[in-house]
Amino acid sequence: MMSVRTFLLSLVCVVSFSSALPAQGLIWELPPDGSWVRFEGTYEKEMPGPESNDLNVKLQWTRHLLISSVGSEMADFEGEQTPCRWLEFKTVTGKATESGIAPGVSGPRIYKVLVPEKAVNGQIVDENKIPVTFLPIVKGYRKVGDRAVEPLKTNVLRFYPMITMLEHYTQWDSVGEPAMVDIPTGAVTAQAYKGSFSSESTSTRSRNEGTIWRTKQIPFGVAKWTVDVTRDTKGGTQPRSEFKMTSRVHVEMSAHEVGQNAETELPASR
Repeated sequence: MMSVRTFLLSLVCVVSFSSALPAQGLIWELPPDGSWVRFEGTYEKEMPGPESNDLNVKLQWTRHLLISSVGSEMADFEGEQTPCRWLEFKTVTGKATESGIAPGVSGPRIYKVLVPEKAVNGQIVDENKIPVTFLPIVKGYRKVGDRAVEPLKTNVLRFYPMITMLEHYTQWDSVGEPAMVDIPTGAVTAQAYKGSFSSESTSTRSRNEGTIWRTKQIPFGVAKWTVDVTRDTKGGTQPRSEFKMTSRVHVEMSAHEVGQNAETELPASR
């Protein structure tokens, strides 16, 4: 199996032609084991109405994301025993009700992964100047709704789009100076960073723009984030000037609760 380092080195070769390097945006530091943070926010989607090309149909859902540190152990990573941490991500999206979120037929999504601690250094690149594009993992598991737990057949964890709408942007650019940010857990000092990702084919064009507020006062290093995703379409043989917006997604998430008593929801997976 290709090692994570070999995978990332090959990725450097691919992205070097675009003169930028990508990086994941959710996990910037490892708090003490047992720490958790629950993010909450909204997922909005606008689409054309039945008789108009204007974006006049708006749908909105509530979204929760719980990130937890649920254990540590030594494991073999790239040929040597390495301190690792079990991280768990649980995301739920649906309509808010008095008893909680009604997630619909898909149900909650839970990802549990064993991450080498040295892979989380709060930087865009690691100590060998290799971009921290995805989160390297030794092993991992996934549970979707009522389905059985299944092992992940990969050695990296992709956050987009199942865990977060933050894309794997080509770079993060700081915005202004660190400032106080009000979030439901209380005001924190945070630094804003922006990233964007665009793709285009003969018939579709999309742009994903995200902003995160990094802080050391919230477990794992992020206080809140926003994402805007626009999608344009046209006929495959039409000129680019015919692209028209057909959907827009807006996501806002912020830390609502933190704690130190995290427990795994996939105990049989270890």
